[in-house]
Amino acid sequence: MDKEKAQFILHSFRPDGADAADADFAEALQLAVEDRELGEWLAEERASDAAFATALSELHMPDELRLHILAVMRGEKPSDPAQEAEMDTVLCEALSHVDPPEGLRDQILAAMHVQEGQLKSLDEAPENVIGITRRRTWFRAASVAAAVVLGVFLALQMDLGPGGGSEKDLENSRSEVSRITSYDVQHEAGRILNSKFALDVMNPPKTEVNTWLVAHELPAPDRLPAGLEGMKVMGCKKIQLGGDKTAALLCFVKDSGGMVHLVVINNDFIKDAHLPSMNEVKKGDCHNCPETGWETVRWRDRENTYVLFSKKESSGQGKLIQYF
Repeated sequence: MDKEKAQFILHSFRPDGADAADADFAEALQLAVEDRELGEWLAEERASDAAFATALSELHMPDELRLHILAVMRGEKPSDPAQEAEMDTVLCEALSHVDPPEGLRDQILAAMHVQEGQLKSLDEAPENVIGITRRRTWFRAASVAAAVVLGVFLALQMDLGPGGGSEKDLENSRSEVSRITSYDVQHEAGRILNSKFALDVMNPPKTEVNTWLVAHELPAPDRLPAGLEGMKVMGCKKIQLGGDKTAALLCFVKDSGGMVHLVVINNDFIKDAHLPSMNEVKKGDCHNCPETGWETVRWRDRENTYVLFSKKESSGQGKLIQYF
């Protein structure tokens, strides 16, 4: 085994030493002991792996990530086309700012060359060895792929720069991670509406609704859709979304006796800034939430993000547009 191949193998050496008993790793490790330059490189590589593992342990993973991954594995598509388009836009914008490290292309080609050599050698190996080797080869390739994906994710989350990043940058990063999406608002508020809850204030005079919200340090709507202006306000409530993010819930009574609910949350808590203004809302912005059964429409102004909820009344979609 030459030094180049040993270095390639040691790239995937697990920090807990679980690979030490493997013949390939053992040979590569022995070469690192004998070759000072390779040994120094391995020490730096292990230190980098430790820092990488520490960074990963500090990442906040969304509570519903596992369910989304399982849904994708089952071949299920997102129920909301707008959500899929939003994720594509965010990913494209994020990737446009990624600057691949110098020499990455050469490293990938070198890895492909070594991988090709390993696959060719399988044709000459006994059948009982082929299965084991293929599984090991696949596992290493999967590990490299996972590391690349996680590396890109970290690169998008952290822009540390030469000096490790300023305190302001780190604070902005933490603030961004703690934000939630308008879809989170849609899902969490929908679950609250489906549960038994009590309003904090009942039948407030409409002219005093905003006064009550401000007095209780809740976001107040600057302007309501025309269809809500003439409706009676049954009550208001302070709700918590995303664990610690305060929002206001306003409940309106329709002439038919049904209810329409409006959730108002400050933009400082919301990630997505692409939502339409109230004047730009159109029929295509109205969606059905399959998790909660509510029809919803989202918009935002300079201060707040809004989600309007109404129970589905027919098989058609976009009925909420009548309020705008």
